[in-house]
Amino acid sequence: MDTITKELEEFSDKTDALEGIDLPALEELVFSIERLDKSCEKLEDKNLHDLMAALLGYIGELTAFEAYDIEVYKEAAETLQIMIHSFFWEESYKVDLPELYQKLHYSPGSGDTKQDAEVMEDIKPDPEVKDEADSQDAPPEPSDAGEDVKPEKKKVELDEDEILILNDFVLEALDSLESIELSLIELEQEPSDKDIINSIFRPFHTIKGISGFLGLMKINQLAHVTENLLDDARNDEFVINDELTDIILESVDVLKALIANVEESVASGSGNLEGDFDVEPLKERITKAQERAKSGEVRRLGDILVETGALGEQDIEKALGFQKESPDAKLGEILIEKQISDSKTVIGAIREQKKTKKTVEQQVKVDTGKLDNLVDFTGELVISQTMLRQNSVIKSITDQKLFQNLNQLSQIVTTIQKIAMSMRMVPIRSTFQKMVRLVRDLARNSGKKVDLKMSGDETEIDRNVVEQLYEPMVHMIRNSVDHGLEQPEDRVAAGKTETGTVSLAAFHQGGNIIIEITDNGKGLNKEGILAKAKKSNLITDESVLSESEIFDLIFQPGFSTAATITDVSGRGVGMDVVKRGIEKLRGRLNVRSEEGQGTTIAISLPLTLAIIDGMIVRVGTERYILPAIAVVESFRPKREDCFTVKNEGEMVKVRGGLLPLMRLNKMFDLDNKKVNPWEALVVVVENKNEHRGILLDELLGKEEVVIKNLGESLKGIMGLAGGAILGDGRVGLILDMDGLFRLFDTHD
Repeated sequence: MDTITKELEEFSDKTDALEGIDLPALEELVFSIERLDKSCEKLEDKNLHDLMAALLGYIGELTAFEAYDIEVYKEAAETLQIMIHSFFWEESYKVDLPELYQKLHYSPGSGDTKQDAEVMEDIKPDPEVKDEADSQDAPPEPSDAGEDVKPEKKKVELDEDEILILNDFVLEALDSLESIELSLIELEQEPSDKDIINSIFRPFHTIKGISGFLGLMKINQLAHVTENLLDDARNDEFVINDELTDIILESVDVLKALIANVEESVASGSGNLEGDFDVEPLKERITKAQERAKSGEVRRLGDILVETGALGEQDIEKALGFQKESPDAKLGEILIEKQISDSKTVIGAIREQKKTKKTVEQQVKVDTGKLDNLVDFTGELVISQTMLRQNSVIKSITDQKLFQNLNQLSQIVTTIQKIAMSMRMVPIRSTFQKMVRLVRDLARNSGKKVDLKMSGDETEIDRNVVEQLYEPMVHMIRNSVDHGLEQPEDRVAAGKTETGTVSLAAFHQGGNIIIEITDNGKGLNKEGILAKAKKSNLITDESVLSESEIFDLIFQPGFSTAATITDVSGRGVGMDVVKRGIEKLRGRLNVRSEEGQGTTIAISLPLTLAIIDGMIVRVGTERYILPAIAVVESFRPKREDCFTVKNEGEMVKVRGGLLPLMRLNKMFDLDNKKVNPWEALVVVVENKNEHRGILLDELLGKEEVVIKNLGESLKGIMGLAGGAILGDGRVGLILDMDGLFRLFDTHD
């Protein structure tokens, strides 16, 4: 029995974790069912074998995309658990196997059509597997073939395995119920958040499944009706309001009481596991609340007063009689005037009634392709509107009414653009939450104690950015846990707590989103990084690097200072993936570290990949766009502030320091009208805490531009991030500061 219990628990866990047609997860379930089938051979029950064969066949259909309904699988899996449970607890159950086989597209191999045609199969323990001492106490057969699936009410004696299983269930169920209460608090703030609804749904589903296996049918049925309510909410049948929140919390309270009774019964050995609790009234109220939410019906005042026990039905009928005589009078007023109820009770019921009226904005599911097209065409609209305003004919017209109309058009286009962009913005919460499981697994595998802290997960960012951010974040979290945090004994020896901390934070700053991954581990060893870089010929012995340049070496392909290679990291293939991924998103990386204290990696990303806030500049006859986030200041230098180094490299004095001067005409082979720096303009730009000056002929202004790809033929040109159509219809090239700095260093 121990083997069956172990295999059944594994099967149950894998089933509960299954969401959608997940091919690797379904493959694991196949192995789990095969092991369970082999373990159950000694039970010698053909129905068990047939149901497991049906499950395997249906999984095959799911993996071949010939079937799509996961709920059918889960219904069959739950039935299997109940059937196996009957052997442990020596109880009879009625389950409709033929109907279930029909859903699973399975025909039992017995060939006994009479048996297959029976409406109900009586599943009970095989007498041969019972202990002889217990055979005389076998439960009687249910007489009614159509009665509900319920265990026999009898006092059972529990063996050690059963006590262990029940105790594990109690601990896990109480933890799950605590998490539900916390999630419900979040749900009140975000009633339509699917992630929160799913986090509440899953514990109810798990409790339902395990309690059914254990024969705790009151717990099973109450969890089941509450799960149904949440399932409708996550399928957009309705939005969770205050009334539904209250009834879910009440369900949690009753489940806690039922589970506490299980715990007490196991401890005392009474065997009366679920006590005398009556869950039927609450189940009925949950079902009614679910039906009201679906129909959009508001609870009637009289129903609320009767349900709460404040008044009887005859009192409401009496008040309704008075209302017929005075149709304009409200029921609440009549109840108070006729002294049928006091004002406090009626006001409380009215407040309860108003709770059900609270709703959030209606939402419509839109294909992401359509959404992307909307954003793209909104960008085209912005370009066309800009071209219209800068048209020479329009500029020459002095009609004030026309200018008013153009200004109004400009405001409308800007508003449409903001709305379109906001539609593609999503909270970064989903990406952050995926890191919880990752950190837990990494901590377990490495033997470390890790606490993950998150803040700012409600920060919104472009959906396309979120989708591409996952992989870089996985590598950085792995690096923090595997390389950054020390083993518990090493932390204690260093005067730290046993448990290391990894923090994830997101916030807006200067038109960008900043994501910081911080650990309080050992920090980066600058000497070790330099030694490895020299050994790898990334730098020479004569190289003089700043702290940020040293830390940037960890992003080089194949670079790793790890002494040993683990399953998680050490091969030097992680951080270069991070750099490529972030640069692809037009983002920047910044590393701060203090040896012995920890490391922070900050990612700066644009809020959207569709538009950029830029400074339009002219060099010769060409115009370029500098990302506004990279621009520090602009000025015209004095002649005495310009210097050359060995008659080649140029420097300009800025605020008491010298900055290298970059000439775009030399880098991109252009004709520069103003050769001398003191006759031109210098724009100071920043990249990874480094500053350079760019020599320009003219600064044309600041503008939001729609980013366009340059196409495959111009893809990957160093120093260019893309292009934009300007107001006169010509293309302006968007400069990439990181590539520009590297291109300058190459030319220099």
